[in-house]
Amino acid sequence: MANNQENKNQRKPRYRRAPTDRVRLQGRDIEIIKLVHKHRFLSSAHLAALLPGSSQGLLRRLNLLFHNAYLNRPPEQIRPYRQGSDPMIYGLGNKGADLLANDFGVPRTKVDWTSKNREVKKYYLEHTLLVSDFMVCLEVACRKIGNIKIIGPGEIFAAMPSQPKQPANPWSWKVQVKRESPGGTRQLSFSIIPDKIFGLHFTADPAGRNKAYFFLEADRSTMPIKRASLFKSSYYKKMLGYWASWKEELYQRHFGFKNARILTLAKSQDRIKSMIEACKEVDERGQGSKMILFAQARDFNLTQPERVLAKAWRNGRDDDLMSLTD
Repeated sequence: MANNQENKNQRKPRYRRAPTDRVRLQGRDIEIIKLVHKHRFLSSAHLAALLPGSSQGLLRRLNLLFHNAYLNRPPEQIRPYRQGSDPMIYGLGNKGADLLANDFGVPRTKVDWTSKNREVKKYYLEHTLLVSDFMVCLEVACRKIGNIKIIGPGEIFAAMPSQPKQPANPWSWKVQVKRESPGGTRQLSFSIIPDKIFGLHFTADPAGRNKAYFFLEADRSTMPIKRASLFKSSYYKKMLGYWASWKEELYQRHFGFKNARILTLAKSQDRIKSMIEACKEVDERGQGSKMILFAQARDFNLTQPERVLAKAWRNGRDDDLMSLTD
């Protein structure tokens, strides 16, 4: 009977919901929905790494959750990924959003998640998955080590010195930058929006010295490293904003922590080399900073998740490799 049911599920269409028996939610189903909501998009491989139980059992539950509208499968994955060979990618479904709102108090906007996920384009999907890859590896690595816990958005938000009642984006802040140019001093105001903000709590260390915070930037080589005009987006402009934020103590004012490291995931060592050169220009002394770290995204994967915490990060000043625990 079990094999017949499994074959029946396998014959269902992959990207179109088919009539199916109503699913009775289990504890792991709810955890799946929570994780997908947390990361925006996750693959079945990500979920298998984060959740206990058999992979085959997980795939059956994911199939049921999709066909019962708790999860979505963004159709854009058909193009960048080879159907049948890569893990299926999941986003939140409308019934999943309703469940989180009704049972866990997660704000439910008027977003139609089926339409939203259907309209997702290749760039956004790949960029989001790059962030998810890193954050899942980090979570698995912290679990294996045992004395490091991730400080998530909720905890960071609760510790903010001032919390607007209805923040448009609490993870964004404005910075003003002054730079000398042939025409004189120029001032520019713009917003910084990291791809991810998180912290690490080192539970074995004494209070006051047991937390570190990070801003993650996932670079897919689509943004120029530097442009002639600061009014156009570039990696250099973004790092200039981070540098000015640190000097003006904006991290402290906005988030409540004094220092943070900027982590950049890039596609190649050549790209990283050019980024480091740009970061040294951001520093008025031309030295660069060890608070800015770089790594190739492909160096981190679920087969060796603990590598994200190892001395695998190039820094923005010299040739020393650093770790996130240094």
